[in-house]
Amino acid sequence: MRTYLAKIKIPDNLKNQSVGCIGEKVFEHWFKVNYNDEQLFKQKADRDYNKIDYADEKGFKYQVKTTSKKSYTFNCSTDKINNHLTSDYYIFVQLKNNYAYIENFRTKQYILDNIIQSFKYKNSSYVKPENLLQEVLSI
Repeated sequence: MRTYLAKIKIPDNLKNQSVGCIGEKVFEHWFKVNYNDEQLFKQKADRDYNKIDYADEKGFKYQVKTTSKKSYTFNCSTDKINNHLTSDYYIFVQLKNNYAYIENFRTKQYILDNIIQSFKYKNSSYVKPENLLQEVLSI
């Protein structure tokens, strides 16, 4: 059973972009396709202060986190994470082998239950990505 919402081939024009930029563009595409061109607004003023990347026309707020490694990083220690999480939904995107996998949408409670303090950086914490169950069966 797959454990992701979508698997999207990363377009050639995005392959040289930053990991975060690829994740945002993939989310924008997925949102547009799945919600029939419903408006998705990129938040510029709230992005750094309120940690909100997008809002839709119904008022839901989204933050997109993307990784090509082993974790989704939050620039905040675990003791301050509760105030740091202001979005309604957290969109986790894994980049693997020229594909972007969008995990199931996460809530603040999921982050609070799964956040781990970084051992290396004092003001950083992370959430591990979900196993996408993409093992190839040999027949």
